[in-house]
This record gives sequence, structure tokens and C-alpha cells, in this order.
Amino acid sequence: MKEKTKMILLILGAVVLAAVLLMFGVGKFMDPAKWIEKFTVWGLPEWFVPVSGALEIAGAVGLLILVLRGLAGLGLALFVVGAAATHVVHAEIMMIVVASAILVGSAAVGWFRIPETMAFLRRGDAGPD
Repeated sequence: MKEKTKMILLILGAVVLAAVLLMFGVGKFMDPAKWIEKFTVWGLPEWFVPVSGALEIAGAVGLLILVLRGLAGLGLALFVVGAAATHVVHAEIMMIVVASAILVGSAAVGWFRIPETMAFLRRGDAGPD
């Protein structure tokens, strides 16, 4: 695959993932009662609703910032493992598909963007004199 094509696909993937995660994250703040009910059924504490919403929003923002995209993608992939497992335990087939797609997409974006993130972090290794 050409490098330019790969870059375009990674950008589009990151933007689509960011939009989906933003939708889920903002939804937890706009209609917390709905999400508290779902989290209760799943056996998760009420306080985790705004925490998961904030993590989803932060991850979405991270996916849109080039130097953070690698870490955001990998971090979101780890976070979504829990969501996917929850949906598997509760046999929520459609949400298993959604969570799995987010997991694979986040991991792919994270994996392919980690070199830019690491290069950015290495630039700061010298620190102040």
C-alpha cells in the first residue's frame, strides 16, 4: 500500500473513531439516567458513567491530535476491551460488534501512529538545561 494511501486511511479511521467515541462519551453526560440504568444492569457502579464518558471524550480528542494519536488509539483499545467483555457477558450481539470494531480500529490507529508519538516524546528527553 502506498504511504499516502495509508496516511489517508489512518486519518479517516481516526476521525470516524473520534466521532463514534465522542457520540458515546457526550451521550453519557447528556442522558446519564439511561446510562446509569445500563451500567447497573451490567453490574458497574454509577460513578463509572461519567468516568467512562470522560475517557471516551478524551480519547476522541487524542485521536484528532497527531502526536497523541498513537497513545490515544492504544489507550482506547485497552479501555474498550472492558466494554467488549461486558457486552459478551451480557450476550449483546450488536454491541459486541460495535465494541469489537472500535477495539480493532483503535488498536490499528494506535499501532500505526505510535512511531510519530514516540518521536515526539523523544524530542523532550533532553529536558531543560
